Amino acid sequence: MKHLLTIVFSLFIFCTAATSQAKIDTTAKPDESTFYDGLPDVVYTPGFIMKTRSGHYYEITDKARFKNTVANPSVKVYKEGKRKFQLLIQGIDIPIEANRIWDVIESNLTGEFKGWEGNTKFTLVNDEVWVQDELGNLFAKPVYRPKVFIYHTSDGTYKLKVEGVAQMITVKKADREVIKNF
Repeated sequence: MKHLLTIVFSLFIFCTAATSQAKIDTTAKPDESTFYDGLPDVVYTPGFIMKTRSGHYYEITDKARFKNTVANPSVKVYKEGKRKFQLLIQGIDIPIEANRIWDVIESNLTGEFKGWEGNTKFTLVNDEVWVQDELGNLFAKPVYRPKVFIYHTSDGTYKLKVEGVAQMITVKKADREVIKNF
């Protein structure tokens, strides 16, 4: 049984890789050739935000997890649609699906981050204040002044991504009245 599961899993990985590789023509000129300033042993998972040296931001949307052992890898970007892209990252054999994201705020939270619950206020070091705009709770190991990304999604909402936290939360910019009531 274990041998059969290994064969089925290997076949699945092979088919997935073959399907992904068929999506782009690596002989074509990439939309962009750049680098990602990252440490070795980065794991690219769904929701991972990558800022390339060219200043573009990409959110990994591929369902698979990819581990890379190359520091500061080169990245070739192939356009697949309006916001959909395939990233060919040095050290990873198959392209990774991603969306280009716009209107990105890259900052840090003030104070200690412990998660969110219902109506959490997020104050950035650049003095912007954002508030939770969806139901849900997340309890996280406390982190002091973590890096955050806030970006505009294709459905018109804003998402907040805390570095090192897999989940994202929908947020909206707080107006002065909301800030006074906290």
